[in-house]
Amino acid sequence: MNYENQTLIDMLAAEYVLGTLRGPARDRFARLMLTSTRAREATWMWEQHLNNLASSIESIPPDDHVWEKIVNRVDPDVIPINSKAKKSSSSILQAWSLIATAACIVLALIIWQPHESAKSQAQQIALFKNQEQTPLWFIDVQQNNLSVKASAALIPRTDKDYELWMIIKGQEAPISLGLLPKSGRIELPKDARFNADDISLLAVSLEPLGGSPNGSPTEVLYTTELVVL
Repeated sequence: MNYENQTLIDMLAAEYVLGTLRGPARDRFARLMLTSTRAREATWMWEQHLNNLASSIESIPPDDHVWEKIVNRVDPDVIPINSKAKKSSSSILQAWSLIATAACIVLALIIWQPHESAKSQAQQIALFKNQEQTPLWFIDVQQNNLSVKASAALIPRTDKDYELWMIIKGQEAPISLGLLPKSGRIELPKDARFNADDISLLAVSLEPLGGSPNGSPTEVLYTTELVVL
């Protein structure tokens, strides 16, 4: 396996953090992180990304009747099951029945449309690094926009802006996707022509404040590939 391939490193790091990389493959990647700066940085970027996702999800405590049901199952002598709990249990069973029915419908759709389902669930990401392999921007492609996060390691120029471009296969002219953040996170609108199958490269250019004056990159600083997981 070619561990010099940065795209491969990023994909393995993603699987490692998500917990889907198991067995000997996980052990090999753990050993690789001991000696590879690129592997450690890619893993760190994925950890930051997933931590941000986790912190954005609001915690919702279960209802009282759910706790009562749990206690009754663990130790039924502590709290007797009253008629109200029985009604709640009946409601829970009905709810689970509806959920099971819905799950069967979804499963049937997945079986009948396997390719479309896999494509819609695939995650598309990109990571820009400088010459020292320091992460600068992380891009998460969503349905209608591009979520772009600037790394804390980025030292931006105050007299210039950074612009994101995509290069379509078979086309010479890059397409601007918008200005990148100098700190924090922003959402860029997703261009209608943005398609993972058609994109050859993503690029970052250094531009005058406000962006490219002529619709073309002024000075290309970094390029990277779009990774589909």
